[in-house]
Formats: sequence, structure tokens, C-alpha cells
Amino acid sequence: MQENKKNFIYLLSLIVLIVLLFFLIRPEKINSMEFNILDGEKLKSDDINKILILNFWATDCPTCIKEMPDLAKIHHEFKDDIELIAVAMPYDLPSRVINFKNKNALPFKVAIDPDNRILSEFEQVKLTPTTIIADKNKTIYQIIIGEINYENLKETILKLR
Repeated sequence: MQENKKNFIYLLSLIVLIVLLFFLIRPEKINSMEFNILDGEKLKSDDINKILILNFWATDCPTCIKEMPDLAKIHHEFKDDIELIAVAMPYDLPSRVINFKNKNALPFKVAIDPDNRILSEFEQVKLTPTTIIADKNKTIYQIIIGEINYENLKETILKLR
């Protein structure tokens, strides 16, 4: 009888551990949020039914500026499969972001975040650029800290399509 009780407690502990691990390592999802796009559009994450790529950047970040042509190329190549949003850091003045977008003819959506609502949702974003890639269900698939690699990003999109 004592042995059965021990086995039961062991089995119950194992089940509790498995359930806890399931909840601790389940994939992180992007919460429902609204993006203030420069053209005045309000875009809700819940309305996006594509692969979502969020690129956190700043107008004074040399690496961010360097990767913009590759992001434009990705946008053009996969515009039917992805929603690419470049989210300017909250400290970036909207006028500087607008000037940068216009001067560089960025073809993808650019959002401003002056009240820090978007950035505060992503504790992973500590440096610029940081790119977050989520599948169509808004499950975060990959986080890239630093400059993107065009070929690697293309490969990731092809996997998620």
C-alpha cells in the first residue's frame, strides 16, 4: 500500500511538472495592439493575417539605416505574404521619422510610437535594430538583434508561408 502511494505521488508530481513546463515554454505571442502608421492609418495587429515583421529602428542608428534597402527588397519580394512595419523608437521625433521615410522612399509601413505603447510590449527590444518575426497566428518565431541578413530573413519567410 505504501509503495502504491509513493508511485502515485511520483506520477502526480511528474504530471504537474509536465504541465508547468508546457505553460512556461509555450511560444510567445504578439498581443493585440494598434500601430500609428505615418500616413495616418491605424493598423491593428489582430487585423493582420500575414507573417508579421516588426523592425524596431531609429533615425540615428547607422545599422538601422544600413539594413533599410534589404528590408525594402524583402517587402517588394514578399508583399503578399508579409506585413512589414518599421517601428520608430519613442525618442525619435515624428518629423525626423517622416523625413527619413520620404527621403529614402521606404515602401513598407512605418509606425511611430511616441507614448512607448508598442515598445513596452516587447521586453526583448533593448537595442536597435531589433526585428521580431511572427507567423500568421502572431506566434513569435524569431528575434533578430542587430542587422538582418537578407538571405536568412528570406529563408525564414519561406518557412513560415
